Amino acid sequence: MALYLTNADVQRLLPMEACVSVLEDLFQQESRGLVENIARQRRRYGRAGSTLMGGAVLGSGAYGVRHSNVTVLYSTDTGKLEAILEPGTLAWIRTGAASGVAVKYMSKPDAGVVGIIGTGRQAVTQLEAIATVRTIRQAKVYARTEETRRQFAAQMRDRLGLDVVPVDSSEAAVRGSDIVVAITSAREPVFDGSLLEPGTCVVAAGSNSYAKREVDDTTIERAALIAVDNLEQAKIECGELISAADRGVFRWGQAVELHEVVSGRVAGRSSDDAITLFESQGIGIEDVAASAYVLQQARAAGIGVELPF
Repeated sequence: MALYLTNADVQRLLPMEACVSVLEDLFQQESRGLVENIARQRRRYGRAGSTLMGGAVLGSGAYGVRHSNVTVLYSTDTGKLEAILEPGTLAWIRTGAASGVAVKYMSKPDAGVVGIIGTGRQAVTQLEAIATVRTIRQAKVYARTEETRRQFAAQMRDRLGLDVVPVDSSEAAVRGSDIVVAITSAREPVFDGSLLEPGTCVVAAGSNSYAKREVDDTTIERAALIAVDNLEQAKIECGELISAADRGVFRWGQAVELHEVVSGRVAGRSSDDAITLFESQGIGIEDVAASAYVLQQARAAGIGVELPF
């Protein structure tokens, strides 16, 4: 029988280290042609709306779709329904994990200082994932209000046992950082790309709308490598690259997909001084691979509610 798994179940069964490993394997599978992604589709129906994304991951034996507030998972062997999952916590964890995979392959091996712009819920798993793949000496966090950044810094110190400090400007977050993360809902760039140190890895993970931009043209122009999780979806949702392409600052042929970097087809770094940029939109195959792992763990642990169909 199929299982129903809640956000609480996912939280219990999907630690960050495991999710990073699952997504790393996913991108290896993609490089071998074993996955098919369904780019996110958004529709409006009167005052309501829906979102659909998904795909198939043959190595995980699963295909499925995430439709608004539910993920439906099927077996690639039998075509039978395997699970229905609440998607919120899984998306939260895998969004961070995708950045962790990118940082593992696109940052300097000794990268130890992180600058984070944005202190919302998604920033939590960004820092957690980065700390999974790199030995972090210090994380600097910036938000527009002092109290917000102080609270986030304290929360992450307790959660991860790291030296996390609030800073009073995006400039302070960027200067001296080996890894810079933008995780906001901004419509205009949140930092000046001329401030990036040589060798910085930039992660832009907050925007998945053509109307939003977190990084500026300078960052894009300085990047020796620009990776996206899925090119088709980036052309629909990656506001900064869409805008840059429309104005001739960037050409889509300059971008590679993350699986090409993970597989070694494209070098993650061309030199110690190279600036790299990962543009994360969050894609359906990430949901499918992580959901398949959660289901496997749930069955082994006897967790979940059996459905009558």
